[in-house]
Amino acid sequence: MTRGALEKEWLVLTLLFIWGLVVYYSYLGVPLRGDEGMYAAIARRMVRTGDWLQLVYEGRPYVNKPPLHFWLMALSFALWGSSEFAVRFPSATFGIGLVFLVYVSGKLLFDRRLGVIAALITTTTLSAVWHAHQARFDVELAFWMNLAFVAFYLAYRRGGRRLGALCFAFLSMAVATMLKGPVGLLLPAGAAFTFLALTRRVKVLAEIPFLLGGVAVFLLVTVPYYLGLGGEFNRHFFVDQNLTRVVHAPNSPFFYLVMIFAVFFPWSLFLPCAVLTLVRSRSRYRDEADLLLRVWSIGFFVLLSLPAGKAERFLVYLIPSFALLMARYWDHLFRYADTLQPMEARLLRVAAFLLGLVGVLGLFVGPRLIQLRFLMPHDVWPIPLALLLGIGCIGVLYTACRSQPWAIFSSVAAVAIVMTIGLVQYFYPTLARYESAKVIAEQVRAVVGDSPLVIFHPGRSLGEDILYYLDRPSPVPELQTPDEVYAAFTVERQIFGLLSKSSFEALEQRGNLPLKRLADHSYRQRDFVLVMNRDRL
Repeated sequence: MTRGALEKEWLVLTLLFIWGLVVYYSYLGVPLRGDEGMYAAIARRMVRTGDWLQLVYEGRPYVNKPPLHFWLMALSFALWGSSEFAVRFPSATFGIGLVFLVYVSGKLLFDRRLGVIAALITTTTLSAVWHAHQARFDVELAFWMNLAFVAFYLAYRRGGRRLGALCFAFLSMAVATMLKGPVGLLLPAGAAFTFLALTRRVKVLAEIPFLLGGVAVFLLVTVPYYLGLGGEFNRHFFVDQNLTRVVHAPNSPFFYLVMIFAVFFPWSLFLPCAVLTLVRSRSRYRDEADLLLRVWSIGFFVLLSLPAGKAERFLVYLIPSFALLMARYWDHLFRYADTLQPMEARLLRVAAFLLGLVGVLGLFVGPRLIQLRFLMPHDVWPIPLALLLGIGCIGVLYTACRSQPWAIFSSVAAVAIVMTIGLVQYFYPTLARYESAKVIAEQVRAVVGDSPLVIFHPGRSLGEDILYYLDRPSPVPELQTPDEVYAAFTVERQIFGLLSKSSFEALEQRGNLPLKRLADHSYRQRDFVLVMNRDRL
């Protein structure tokens, strides 16, 4: 984008908004997957019954998460109707909000050009786009936690007029806490207080009256909210869910150090270059902004890594600071393109070469790697997309040889944009065509109708998405033992069941099985069978 265009902020915001609509709202209507179905079913029940306080799933109280996310989803149902688009609309909308938060943060900390670069990196980071297309809590939580941290910085800059910004920061943390519990407070507050201590060591005590005002806002919002959810919910959520996840989980302490390169691809390949360059940075006229960015990114990463429980999707919380860190690195290269140190230029070329080689290799092995996780043929990718990606990777290799930062950035951005378009415009509809819980549910419903249905799938859930699309008039019982299966099907009335294939075969070996196999289904690496009691055939 030219400097003249950057001076017209309305044009910048309009282009970001249009690009955000294309990236985040395209193909939101593909069939739901996994626990999206459970979340959607809880919100659908809210709308149908008018009960917005008690979370219920398949006839049982749901106490794993607070209700705010489900309220947003239920409001989306009221706005758009009962559809997959409505289910994912809140998450996608906060994804766009995250883009504008990154842009505004970059502009406040540095300048408009850096804000635009950071926003572009956000919209072309595959993890940001992937998780914004899923009806989960993480993108919404990422928005509110990072907004709280930015509001803390605005309060810091305002001096004596900081009470309003500080209260807004605590209000944002309150919303984040209402979404998913203590993490909504701990990450932004921990990073913010670290920055405060580093920059105002002798004045920390003077901040206490302002902090007490912010804490009062936080407590006024969160305490009535959680008290209203009841003691049983709070015991399970705060003790069994949060505390257990902090101290007991199978993940390695270095899980995020490895996953960060996959989650933030393709820009993550330049992360080692960015860290080294910014540490050795020659620019000293913006020390405070650079310090804030370092505290923001490192603080969030360290605090997120401390609990034993880790998941790849949690890295979404780091996207704003990661995008700004990468944008700061590229801005540094642009400013000092003619005087780069040999090590900086060498690292830049190595990272660009690596991206080009990974991209070219991905054209050949990528489809088969995708097959390992998703049930789709390896030859579904359109030739034009593959050609564009191949040309882009060759462009990255060529610009790496020329060692010109602007050219390298342009080629990397082109590859990232092509990959984003491929994810949104080709991968999602292809996945819906070959892995659809909706199709399986329609096939089962055509046979079962409104007859009684039970589930026997030991060890793991049959599929919350399948249950959502079945939309049964009453909860579907989940049988726990083979004896319960025999008892359920030795009745006079007609009854159907969905059983895992392995469980059905084990019951067959046991003998005297009162079941008739009607159909076999496979979905997301799960095989199960539709059965019916023999007496009614």
